[in-house]
Amino acid sequence: MPMSEETILIVDDEIANLQKLRRTFINHYSVLSASTGKEALELVRRYDNIAVIVADQRMPDMTGIEFLRETLELQPHAVRIILTGFTDVDVLMEAINSCKVYRYIVKPWDPPDLLMTVESGLEARRLAIENEVFRKELIRRERLARELEIAREIQRYILPAACPELPGYEMAVEYHPAREVGGDLYDFSLDSSPSRLHIVVGDVSGKSIPAALYGAVFSGQVRTLLPQSIEPSEMLALLNKTLITRYQGNNFVAVTYLQLDLVDGNGILANAGMPFPYLLSNGGVTRINIPGVPLALMEEVSYDEARIHLNIGDTLILVSDGTVDAVDPQGRMYDPKQFLDCILRHSDEDPAALVANLYREIVEFSGEMEAGDDVTIIAIRRQA
Repeated sequence: MPMSEETILIVDDEIANLQKLRRTFINHYSVLSASTGKEALELVRRYDNIAVIVADQRMPDMTGIEFLRETLELQPHAVRIILTGFTDVDVLMEAINSCKVYRYIVKPWDPPDLLMTVESGLEARRLAIENEVFRKELIRRERLARELEIAREIQRYILPAACPELPGYEMAVEYHPAREVGGDLYDFSLDSSPSRLHIVVGDVSGKSIPAALYGAVFSGQVRTLLPQSIEPSEMLALLNKTLITRYQGNNFVAVTYLQLDLVDGNGILANAGMPFPYLLSNGGVTRINIPGVPLALMEEVSYDEARIHLNIGDTLILVSDGTVDAVDPQGRMYDPKQFLDCILRHSDEDPAALVANLYREIVEFSGEMEAGDDVTIIAIRRQA
């Protein structure tokens, strides 16, 4: 029979009993032995793989119950067996209630019976350990599920419930997180005088709960600045300075920021590490080349601006990098050229259908591949 990896500690102040116990277990288990309670406690402290403790009740320095009580914290899952030369109901109950004793065996014992008792106790121990692991995992998952729900609530709070109603314009959003909680975010703000629309699309580094919390902080800062009507490049520089002071580059945010005059269709774009926007005009599509460094990566960063004009019928499309980071089952990337071609195929559709179909084609391209990044697509079209 192969030797078990589990160790048995035997404790008895009579050498003959120790030898008999050793002969009982030595061919089946690794055996440690001690002749006093204090000596046995040192072994318990030294070895963390003791699975069974067999202890005599009457020992000169401490009783078996006193010794076993000391082992409870050190070896909580050990199988404890008391050996005694007499039967005392009070001692028996104390052993069971205070020391988690598995069995109480009266001397002289029968070695095969004792071995069978130990093996039965070990099976119970293994089951108890498995149950403990399962219980802890269940608690961990329940806690994680609650934390994810809190993160989802945070994200539902910071993301607008709907696009604003804009006279002379039509607007739509398609947003899909890659996990339970995404790192993408977007926001709108509308000035009544002059009639100006602000759109922010962001991508927070990381995923899940940390991204949601970081996104909430960033969204709060954006909402504080938007009513001030700061120029887009100046606003990104200000956000960068604020974030890098607080987070020292451990997190970053990629951002596209648009200010659009709703009266004349003139707009200003600034970009901090997001994919370039697309302008759909006169049946053609162009990418607006406006590079920039993500926020909170470098100090003293300046940002360029691109000026655009939306004629009647023109559509501006702002996206996150989930639109061009999709991968098909063969490992091929869904590159910007494919996305541009997709825009052309759906250019005659209204903004809601346009963004829905752009996302649908990304999903079809990915096939059974798990989404690697969040997808946000915003389209705004100027109408007559």
